[in-house]
Amino acid sequence: MDKLIGPHVHAYLHHPLLSSGEEMLNHTIAHLIQTGALAVDHSRVHLGHGEHHIVSRLFLSRAKDPAALAGPEAYVLGLFPADHPFSLADMRRMIGHAMPEPHHTHAFKTGPMKEHLLQLGLLTSDHMDSPEGRAAYRRVSHLLHAFEQDEDILLNDPGKLSARLKELGSNVVLLHWHLRDKLRELPGVDTLTKTVLVIQRFLESGGFYHERRMG
Repeated sequence: MDKLIGPHVHAYLHHPLLSSGEEMLNHTIAHLIQTGALAVDHSRVHLGHGEHHIVSRLFLSRAKDPAALAGPEAYVLGLFPADHPFSLADMRRMIGHAMPEPHHTHAFKTGPMKEHLLQLGLLTSDHMDSPEGRAAYRRVSHLLHAFEQDEDILLNDPGKLSARLKELGSNVVLLHWHLRDKLRELPGVDTLTKTVLVIQRFLESGGFYHERRMG
């Protein structure tokens, strides 16, 4: 397939048998944000009852109809309200309500994810990728490896960095953690990419990273 797969698909194809449904869920959220299906808004709000304690909070909202998206993306987007924005802490609670136990995130893998990949021809069965699936996986892996190999060049050349981040898209969350840390702090990185990386770290931490400041 010509279109670059997202990180949630890459996670499944990395090891069809042992890959984590929770990881796929987190990566699907990152993909929804990067592709604009979940809109991001940074707002300044009062914390508690004090008029002088104002903090910056990040809010998300649905920007697309789930029916217009692919199976796993439609499923995850449908977990969130259509009529009002929600914070990261709200998002964590909604996911916890919809998937209270680990086997629920595994069901996300064996349900919406598996069905979607079978339809695309990237899997031939639950635990076996197809030649097309292996080629799609290798394409993203090659981009990630090349990005990490060129780290020093890219971090010192904003133009090249911007172009390569655009090429990666939501797959930026698959870069090595030390490089993601640098990108979050680098002035030349666009706000959307930084937001995706911050939310990814929040999700990977179980929803506790920066919850008081951001949620």
